[in-house]
Amino acid sequence: MADFVTKSTIKSADRILATPFASKAALTTIIGNILADNPWGYTSYTSGGEIIPGVSKSSEYYT
Repeated sequence: MADFVTKSTIKSADRILATPFASKAALTTIIGNILADNPWGYTSYTSGGEIIPGVSKSSEYYT
């Protein structure tokens, strides 16, 4: 399992990657493939007459 570093100020954790992504473009490509291919087979659903995909990006944050 991955190593996480806990934070004391808020209920969250940072994951330190053994090998960081080479560039923002590489990360964007991986995320784009996940959004397009839905490799986990999550099921879409309907909410308020709108079809919500099984995999979607809810936010973006880079540091």
